[in-house]
Amino acid sequence: MAKFDGVIDRREIGSEGVIDGRHPAVVKVMPFKQDNGKIAAGEIIALGADGKADFYDSADAGTLAVPVGVTILPVDTGKDSLGSVLVHGTVIRSALKNEGIKADAAAVKALETNTNIWMF
Repeated sequence: MAKFDGVIDRREIGSEGVIDGRHPAVVKVMPFKQDNGKIAAGEIIALGADGKADFYDSADAGTLAVPVGVTILPVDTGKDSLGSVLVHGTVIRSALKNEGIKADAAAVKALETNTNIWMF
């Protein structure tokens, strides 16, 4: 059975904000790799071979080297099996993360090249 943080409405303001409102956002609820730690809002996400969302990894020889979106809210994979991922729209460039730290230029370029997400 899927588990999901059942918050009805949540608003992020300040440094936690990820979505830039210049273009309508398309967000998908995706299954996440279990017991993978806490994934912060703004994390660049890829899909593992099992089809579950995980950290983008440019050095991976498989599917994790292809970003598919950006988390818009934190996901605690120890208790949640699903999370919200922006798959189309605009994000705040400074909010992007890769493996928990600020995303470098190469990760941002890979996101922009492989998705319909643009950074401002």
